[in-house]
Amino acid sequence: MKVTLRQIAEKTGVSVNTVSLALRGMSNISDETREKVVRAARELGYHKRLKTPAGRRNLCLVSTGMHLQDSYFYMEFYQLFLSYASAHGYTMLAMEAEYFQNNPAEIRDRLAQSAIGGILSLGDMKEEMFQNLYQSGLPVVAVGARYYRNPVCTFIEDNQLAAHQAVHFLIENGYKRIGFAGSPLHSIAFSERYFAFRQACYAAGLSVRPDDEWLELMPEHGVEENERQILARLYAGADLPEAFFCAHDLLAISMMKVFRQRGIRVPEHVALIGVDYNPLGQIMEPRLTSVDVCCRAQAEAAVRKLVEFIESGTYLPARILLPTALRVGGTVQDRRKRNRD
Repeated sequence: MKVTLRQIAEKTGVSVNTVSLALRGMSNISDETREKVVRAARELGYHKRLKTPAGRRNLCLVSTGMHLQDSYFYMEFYQLFLSYASAHGYTMLAMEAEYFQNNPAEIRDRLAQSAIGGILSLGDMKEEMFQNLYQSGLPVVAVGARYYRNPVCTFIEDNQLAAHQAVHFLIENGYKRIGFAGSPLHSIAFSERYFAFRQACYAAGLSVRPDDEWLELMPEHGVEENERQILARLYAGADLPEAFFCAHDLLAISMMKVFRQRGIRVPEHVALIGVDYNPLGQIMEPRLTSVDVCCRAQAEAAVRKLVEFIESGTYLPARILLPTALRVGGTVQDRRKRNRD
């Protein structure tokens, strides 16, 4: 008869998650608890399966269905994860985060059957989903998001640095009235970029007008809806700022498209800076100025750390910020000469 983690948990009086962590040798379990769990597992006949995790050579990439369908940004991450996993001798499976709404025990069994040794989560997902994922007992490394209910190892771009790089670049080129496009409610990254934008403007002595914050724009609304809202602003006679810092490149691309339709030239009438360094922005005319979140560095560091956790049997939560880099395109011009004139 198959011995389950739940049976071991009932025998020892601890949670199923604690049993899983103890059997994997994770560092956040006390020696006393680990010994009690291992002893109970052997008594129940679980000893034949104790070495199973060492043979798990698959990594699991978990992201929301919306993220996984983004063929330009998240798929770039997917390809990078796949490449770095292979370099470490692992293969990789992808699952939608929505799957983790199911019973945690069923999830653990499914991951075990798939020989999953560790999990990479990409982008924001609901806390409840992530909690189920975390309770799998496998080491989890999150990329591009932050969670508060469970201690987790996270890699994310330094969004405060990204906002300061964008704002300082605009100021250095003579811009004094700068707006923001994108809802801080969309994600942790958008929120960090928005508040860092406000901080950067304040530190530089610039005030931000309420009408220059276009916070209703959200990626989940879809391109057409965001373009409709941009048009509505223009039809209402919006007094445009000299430049916009956009929470990500796709919003900047939508703004550029609508502005062009309305005869507003970029960068002559308004400058645009995005974030992500999305390939779509680099084939636009003019080419989009963007803050590169350095996907390659994030993916490589995350896979390397996850493999380290798997092979060492340890796990340490941390929030690791990786630097961003400004990539200058043609959507910002030097206004200093015109300002002097």
